[in-house]
Amino acid sequence: MDPLLSTLILILLALLGARFSFSSIPVPQGPRLLLRTGVHFLFVGFALGPHGLNLIGVDQVQQLFPLLALGLGWVGFLFGLQLDRSALSQFPRSWIWITILQGVLTFGIFFGIGWVGLTTFGWADDVGFLLVSGAAATAAVSAPAGVALVSTNFLVRGNVRTLLFFMASLDGIVGIVALQITYTVFHPAGIVMTGDRVAAPWAPAAALFLGLAAGIVFLWLNRPRPHKDALVLFLLGMAAFAAGAALRLQLSPLFVATVVGMVVANLAPDSQRIYRVLQAWEQPVYLIFLILAGAFLDFATIWVLPLGAVYFLARIAGKMGGTLVATRIVPAGFPTPKRMGEGLVTQGGMSVALALSAVLSYQGFQSGQASTETFFTIVVLGVVLSDLAGPILTTDVLRRAGEISPHVEAALAQGDQRGAATAAIRHTPSGPANPSEGTDPE
Repeated sequence: MDPLLSTLILILLALLGARFSFSSIPVPQGPRLLLRTGVHFLFVGFALGPHGLNLIGVDQVQQLFPLLALGLGWVGFLFGLQLDRSALSQFPRSWIWITILQGVLTFGIFFGIGWVGLTTFGWADDVGFLLVSGAAATAAVSAPAGVALVSTNFLVRGNVRTLLFFMASLDGIVGIVALQITYTVFHPAGIVMTGDRVAAPWAPAAALFLGLAAGIVFLWLNRPRPHKDALVLFLLGMAAFAAGAALRLQLSPLFVATVVGMVVANLAPDSQRIYRVLQAWEQPVYLIFLILAGAFLDFATIWVLPLGAVYFLARIAGKMGGTLVATRIVPAGFPTPKRMGEGLVTQGGMSVALALSAVLSYQGFQSGQASTETFFTIVVLGVVLSDLAGPILTTDVLRRAGEISPHVEAALAQGDQRGAATAAIRHTPSGPANPSEGTDPE
């Protein structure tokens, strides 16, 4: 298909998706979350892609590479903007340490389970180490959308809910850093060309420098406080440039774009205005990104289905174990449920972006049955399962914590919204103000 026609189809689908996919639809919580986050558009991309109807073939995907870079840059930029020290200082410092520790422990537990599995089947080599490291990086990430959905449905307040939202909004930093470390240990050029481990100790410094430089350039462009239309062009250009340059230099595009967002969040006098503009364009940019990402899905082997389920179960074990240990080592300031990690099962778009970043960096690599497309498909299936189960598990956590009142549930079951609101005020604990809504395009 002609690249121009492919682009027009993508833009049309993105506009339609932004109009309908993010609206409230009377379906159960799990499917509703998938519709709100737009993850189902990955399967639209698969249907249109080279493994489906081939309306967007391999050549077209390659020619539309700048749109993929733009999507990765947009996600990273948006995430980095919430790492504002003035906003984070409104919450207990212990919450930040809990968030980081549970993310690191989730990575470690998931990696350990994966490595034991590879060793059992005799696949514990450099390739297996790389794939499990990349999968563990995506598993460390949560999404605030699941907590937000349950909170809205059941009018939840309280400390457990707020801490869950805080952790789900920020633990993406662990996955982003972990993937950049993976790039450092397994530099893409070496693994793709030779299949062997080639370290690049200079990569983290180079990624940090590129992000800082791009952030400073953006601050200079934004200095005269441009009109909103000009600001949109600056944001589009900088997101595409930062991620595209990172991919060209074989660095992590999400790491670089997140650094850009952090620079802007902490140094720009109008960072909230920039954040609002990014959010206004989030849905169409994100849906174009998802459709193109879906073209990389490959169900060539039946093994992706059970491995997707294994990914899902290993991630639940990681989140439960990591959160339990983190909240016992670092006091949260209030009693926390033992199974609080179940409230962090929802994944969303950041995990997909991390997986696609790895696919683009290691594109063309294949060893036996292992390939970047297989890896991406397994992660996507795990994300779908997590988003289906996440709201149910989050509801269970908040119900056991006493932050979902039976009186509220009884009123909602009778369709009495006003009564539910009154019951929420009377019978549920109040908590601190919510953190800023998460960066994930959830």
